[in-house]
Amino acid sequence: MSKVFNNHNGIAIGMVLTSIVILTTIIANFSFESNINKIKAYNIEDRGKAKLTAESGLQFAMARLRLYKEAYNFLQENDGAKDIVKQETLNILWNFPFIYPIPISEELNQTQKDSIEKFQETSFLDGTLNLTINNISNKINLNLIRVSLLAEQNKNEEKSAEEREKLQEFNVENQLFVLFNNILEKKREEDEDFFNRYAGIEVSELINDLKYYISDPNSVEAGTAERRFEENELSAKQAPIQSFSELYLLPSWNDELVNIIQNEFTVHGAIMIDLNKMTDKLLKLLIPNISDDEIKEFFKYKDDPEDPQFFNELEDFKNYIVNIGNIMSASNFEERFQNFIKQGLQFGPTPTLFKIVSTALKGRSTYTLTAYVVLPAKPKPRPKKETEKEPDETENRDGEKPEDDTEEPPKDETEKEKQKTLLLEPRIVEISVS
Repeated sequence: MSKVFNNHNGIAIGMVLTSIVILTTIIANFSFESNINKIKAYNIEDRGKAKLTAESGLQFAMARLRLYKEAYNFLQENDGAKDIVKQETLNILWNFPFIYPIPISEELNQTQKDSIEKFQETSFLDGTLNLTINNISNKINLNLIRVSLLAEQNKNEEKSAEEREKLQEFNVENQLFVLFNNILEKKREEDEDFFNRYAGIEVSELINDLKYYISDPNSVEAGTAERRFEENELSAKQAPIQSFSELYLLPSWNDELVNIIQNEFTVHGAIMIDLNKMTDKLLKLLIPNISDDEIKEFFKYKDDPEDPQFFNELEDFKNYIVNIGNIMSASNFEERFQNFIKQGLQFGPTPTLFKIVSTALKGRSTYTLTAYVVLPAKPKPRPKKETEKEPDETENRDGEKPEDDTEEPPKDETEKEKQKTLLLEPRIVEISVS
């Protein structure tokens, strides 16, 4: 009897212990899920705060570019100030990075330290912020390859076949072809694996796919490009590219090929190619006969730490190529760069295409905004044709104009007015979140 009783007691105790274990497990799971939910809530809150901080950084960057635009236009409209303040000085308005919280170094005086501390105490920014503005105006716009029916019609009307053939060397399509050939040839020599993978690649095929993708329908001969798109079940956009990532949609292109050109080309148009952001590959494109040693000497001269050089105009760049480097004659330089200009490539010191990266960190959440911003040029008045004539209210009944005593502005001043380029408000043309 006692044996049975003991068995019952053992079973009861076992059930109680099992119940306690089950209850403890339920409580633990509930507590764990509760903690998980709390972590999720905190992460969502941190993500939201990081997003707001990154957006604030982007707005701050846009404000700096607006300030740069106003200062640039002021200098363009005031020749006296333009001679005093150079483009290099003007770039200080946008080209320094911003970090929040602002680091307080020992080099600052007490007034500066107090100002920074007061700003950070009253700031609504939550977390940390790292903001950079990069000048990417040294890149050639791939959309200049695009062939439109209207452009072709205008070309046919304005230029002879002989002149169009002469300018082929200077158009963007040829620049892309030359760049690809140069880089592929060099990489094949250095990397056997790369050589094996791309030994039979046709650069013209790559460019034809790009040209077919962005050009107006029926404006170019589709040829094998259309077949490649159909085989890969892809459709040609037949409009300008708006993001560099669209190149991944081309059937004959892959990530490695896209990466090869992304440092020299863009899909957003700057007013001019910034000579001060020159790369070795771009220099080789502009002056094909330049040697590797001459390229090294150019950058040694330009980036001399004790006496760095800044090209405030095309003439400064010409001075090095013609007089200092003795790379080509003045007449050859003039002819070559005039041909580039005819193909839509302008050169100068003015940055008008920027890449803004605003990264915010709050808790364990990071939020990054990458924006591409352009400063467009203000359109110039359309020149009047000879057939156009404004009605003159001063004409008398006989159609005769009375003598005008007002003096016409000198011709050179009129030319200066025509050459002035004023900038419009900065515009975000592409943005991504990560």
